[in-house]
Amino acid sequence: MKKSAFTLVELLVVIAIIGMLIGLLLPAVQQAREAARQIQCSNNLKQLALGALNSEATVGFYPSAGWYYGWVGEPDRGVGAGQPGGWMYSLLPYIEQNALYMLPATGGDPSEAKCLNNKTKAKEMCQTPLNIYYCPSRRKRKLYKTNVSKNNADSWDGGLAARMDYAGNGGNKGEPNWSGSGAGNPRYGNVPNTLNDGLWDAGGVLFRCSQIAAANIYDGTSNTYLCGEKYVNPAHYTTSGDGGDDNTVFCGGDQDNIRHAYASPYQDRRGLSASSFGCASGKVQAAVFGSAHAGSLGMAMADGSVYRVSYAINKEIHRNLSNRMDENVFTRPF
Repeated sequence: MKKSAFTLVELLVVIAIIGMLIGLLLPAVQQAREAARQIQCSNNLKQLALGALNSEATVGFYPSAGWYYGWVGEPDRGVGAGQPGGWMYSLLPYIEQNALYMLPATGGDPSEAKCLNNKTKAKEMCQTPLNIYYCPSRRKRKLYKTNVSKNNADSWDGGLAARMDYAGNGGNKGEPNWSGSGAGNPRYGNVPNTLNDGLWDAGGVLFRCSQIAAANIYDGTSNTYLCGEKYVNPAHYTTSGDGGDDNTVFCGGDQDNIRHAYASPYQDRRGLSASSFGCASGKVQAAVFGSAHAGSLGMAMADGSVYRVSYAINKEIHRNLSNRMDENVFTRPF
């Protein structure tokens, strides 16, 4: 009896059809994966915003953004303007991470909290990456190279520490170049004497030495940014070559964890110059909001709501949304 079989031509046609189907399906699969990552990223922002609202309800103000990059969180210093660690450190008790918050406690004189006084515990804290601080489209939850000279942490296994992909809203102006080394200037590693020492209030909610309550947001919590995704040069996702992404997640106020809306938000890309951000040559050009996602970035408002914001958002609207007290209130474009 004669047996039927595929001819070589038929086999090649079947293989070609399968290849075409895979080619058609692959982009759809990638888009579905990216959509899932974007949802996860927005959920991270939602949890951060809810934690900030819990802080406001508990202690009367949103988390303070800390002093400066030469400091890390210190529980003995309490909350508010007296806390040297950044807002992501102060959030820990409100995102079910109180044990991590208490880890670097010295149990002694809190004035000795400069930088990494209790190096072993501070190192352990700063080398504990949390999913909530990482955008899944940008990089994995793990330790990355940091600028150890900023942290006095040269013994940190080559300067490895946890990072963050989100930043607080510092307002609608870029920070000025500070000068002098006064006793209250935290840029130079000194303890602020009062709330106003070293403070640069550009109308934001989370800025250096901040202590902002919901009542201080005159434009309304639903019309003011709280925090959002930050721009990072993709050439330096895993290095310490981006000045706005080279420190530990729990450091004090810095471009790593505070961004400003003096320029439009940008999707992560290589080769941008200072002029791309509307900045003069030599100014830190990375201190803007942005994202690894295509089309839009995630921004959380001070009332806890989270939106996807187009990179094409009108620059002035973006600036107004970052200022809690400019009285430019309007219908949000998203």
